[in-house]
Amino acid sequence: MTDSQIQAQYSFIKLLICLQASLELFDELKDTPYYRHEIKRSINGTNQVLERALKRHYDFIDNKEKEETYISISRAVHKILDTSLEEMFAEGYIPLEQ
Repeated sequence: MTDSQIQAQYSFIKLLICLQASLELFDELKDTPYYRHEIKRSINGTNQVLERALKRHYDFIDNKEKEETYISISRAVHKILDTSLEEMFAEGYIPLEQ
């Protein structure tokens, strides 16, 4: 497997992390005017399609590493979920040059 293929798989995993975080954040919007079932179905459907595609190419990770990867992904999702908007802003803020 080439380095570019491995990098593409890693990018795919990061995409799944973002989608999973999106689903969990969207669940927090239940009972608010922002919650829409069709949006949740769309995010969930996309996530399922990507997971199936990833599983076809997931053979490069052995079983022990798959479990460690799953745990790491879960931690990454929860890191996103547990970070406040203010903390995210402070983390990514770069002042514009004047």
